[in-house]
Amino acid sequence: MNIATRLRASWRDKVAVCLGLAVGICVPYFGLQQVAIGWPLAVPATALDVAVPFSPGWTPVYLSIGALVPLAPWLAPDRDAVLRYAWGLALLCLPSFVLFALLPATGPRPEIVSDAGLYGLLAGHDRPTNSLPSLHAGLTVYSLLVIGRVLGRDLPPLWRIAGWTWGAAILASTLLTKQHWALDLPPGIALALLGYWLAWRGFRTPDAAQPARLAHPTRPSQPTQSQGPGA
Repeated sequence: MNIATRLRASWRDKVAVCLGLAVGICVPYFGLQQVAIGWPLAVPATALDVAVPFSPGWTPVYLSIGALVPLAPWLAPDRDAVLRYAWGLALLCLPSFVLFALLPATGPRPEIVSDAGLYGLLAGHDRPTNSLPSLHAGLTVYSLLVIGRVLGRDLPPLWRIAGWTWGAAILASTLLTKQHWALDLPPGIALALLGYWLAWRGFRTPDAAQPARLAHPTRPSQPTQSQGPGA
């Protein structure tokens, strides 16, 4: 199945799911930043947090998740895959929102941030709360897992490596931009793995669902020659 066919497949479902999830993620994520419900959680700094320098130049990599996440549903081959994607994403996000509300954690962003540049734009719209678990890490890992699953053998090995390299850069950017502590990442990744496992059990890519072709065509059997009476 080529990319154009994938993009057209169940496109109405894809539009509906993407719009619904955009609202379902952004509204609670930014809404919870405006209220204080639970008990603040202090995330301890690790040696990795101390070693990683504050590098606002990594902000474009951090924000590139906005290009990665929509790829997964739009590359889905059918409606079943689109719905599985939405279900797995809900399993990732809902527990995260509960933890954001009950145990709000603040990231290590510097208190004094310049309003200039892309990092200033990020800091002006995204408060340093909702740190644990890292939804950024969870969305990155979940999206890459789904992309690999729906593409199956249509995804060349080099593209697969490039995708996970991109994902690793996004994870690194969460620390370099001081949006997250190092301990924020493992819970977000764990929720992504759980949501992926629960939502995608039993799914078979279209190429895997096709019966395997024989390497060589079966030769027609030769009719046996009857022996004459004098043989």
